[in-house]
Amino acid sequence: MAPSIWHKIRETPWSSRVLFRYLLLQIPDWILCVLVLILIQRWIDYPWWVILILLFLWVIKDAILFPYLWRAYDSRGEDARPHIGEEGVVVKSLAPEGHVQIRGELWRARLEKGRPVLEGEKVRVQKVEGLTLIVAPKSNDSGGGKN
Repeated sequence: MAPSIWHKIRETPWSSRVLFRYLLLQIPDWILCVLVLILIQRWIDYPWWVILILLFLWVIKDAILFPYLWRAYDSRGEDARPHIGEEGVVVKSLAPEGHVQIRGELWRARLEKGRPVLEGEKVRVQKVEGLTLIVAPKSNDSGGGKN
């Protein structure tokens, strides 16, 4: 027998707390949608059921997007930070602070120690302090950079 849809829903990677947080943060958006539709109705005369259908479509849009956005509402935040030991590329020279790109995301970074690291060089994450990555040059040779 195939598993029921309710069994599949219970196996989702997000918790009910994340879903509740997502829904609570959508309520102001839904209210704004209704207010804008009512305001538009003053200039364009259309029946009230149109507002209900458009609001329903707006809520369906949020339901469709939830599986793609749920990680942003998860307060654990472990998936949001790069793991220690990951490699990145310097976007703005680190002397001692600048920016690096890791997995397509731009991060503020600070050198743990050593010589300045120029744009295009690779670094490795040593630790994380808040939203700043503490990095070290990937190669230990001092002649690898551009002058």
